[in-house]
Amino acid sequence: MKYFQRLLLSIVIIFSLVQCSNSPSQKEIEQTEQIEQSEETAQIRILDEVPQDIKETENLTVFSGDTEPANSIELIPEQTFGKSGEPYLTQVQNCVVDDKDRVIILNSGSNYAQQVYVYNEDGTFHTAIGRSGNGPGEYGYVLGMRAQPGKILIRDVRNKRFNIYNSTDYSLERTMLIERLEIRDHKAVEGLEFGMMNPRNDGNYLVSFYQQVSETGWPVAKYLLMDSDGAALDYNILEFRRSFKAQGKTESMSAPMSLKPMPFMGSTVTGISDEGELYSVWNHDFLIKKYDAKGNYQSAIYYPVKGSPFDLSSHTPTPFYDQSDVMKAIDIHDEELPEANPIIDRLMVDDENRIWVAVPTGGQSDSYEWWILEESGKLLAKLTLPGEQEIYDIKNGYLYSKKTKEETGIEYVVKYRIALTKK
Repeated sequence: MKYFQRLLLSIVIIFSLVQCSNSPSQKEIEQTEQIEQSEETAQIRILDEVPQDIKETENLTVFSGDTEPANSIELIPEQTFGKSGEPYLTQVQNCVVDDKDRVIILNSGSNYAQQVYVYNEDGTFHTAIGRSGNGPGEYGYVLGMRAQPGKILIRDVRNKRFNIYNSTDYSLERTMLIERLEIRDHKAVEGLEFGMMNPRNDGNYLVSFYQQVSETGWPVAKYLLMDSDGAALDYNILEFRRSFKAQGKTESMSAPMSLKPMPFMGSTVTGISDEGELYSVWNHDFLIKKYDAKGNYQSAIYYPVKGSPFDLSSHTPTPFYDQSDVMKAIDIHDEELPEANPIIDRLMVDDENRIWVAVPTGGQSDSYEWWILEESGKLLAKLTLPGEQEIYDIKNGYLYSKKTKEETGIEYVVKYRIALTKK
């Protein structure tokens, strides 16, 4: 009997030793965590030197690429909009906050029809703005909304117009037909393709015009300022590079060849402050330039960081083009593939003139590390969010984004309080 007890005890001890040998040590756990962190941050590379062409930028402030933020940041959810009750939301496409702190949500229904809903500050439904359609006050396809003092502007790209509603009862004030605007008093954009109209809080519009081939060989966008009647205003015309396009696939042999953008080749990202100042960045460089409300260059801030090494196979094939289409396009323009992926995906300016910069940290923009900068460029905080959790508006110390109900896939808007804590 004692023999079997000793044998059983020996087996238990040996089993325990084997289990301990298979369990990771604290050192191994720490090494694993370090590897995971290094893989996550591998999307961002710190440069040893500032490139010469960037050094020559006027009024430039350079920060260290490994600068630690002065604050930690936490988003504290305080209110939801459209999470429960009618009208039911399906897919949130945009959201703005008006001067009455009401939340305006652009929703796409299951039948792809769009609706614009207004919610009170406490999350209750207030009213709808217009409806889907082509008549007065209606919209065919909304691509962009903006809240101005006393007004809500909705850009209807299908009907080529802006619908302008008041923020008192959200009735239609006027419709501005873009296709009937005559851009007067400016020969610099004659013959160029009409691009985007960005409403400013002063009631004017920053308008872009596209030129497919410029003197540099790159497609460019020219920006000028105009009033609501199409008259050009006093503004220093700005010119920014746009992304190349590849001649892509078609659905049939008889269909015309389509041009599709290649964002990995680089593009200019912009943001407008409440005062009408324009911030621009070529998204392969963390070099943010600032222009005043009349288009005059003011200053620039720079962080010597780059995106992850570029690999064309990670961007192709797509439903639109394959590698051969890309190589043909860059050969036509006598360009080369980039050495790195873009370092910046999006730029926003909040109502306190803080600059929010979305830096991709995962493959195919699976997640973003938002760098929050003071107007001077000083790094305030960093915030990591999933790629699908888009930031729509930042106002009065709150951030408005969307979440998804896991059980249904239905989306809704969340109002977060921004809590910054000194480190």
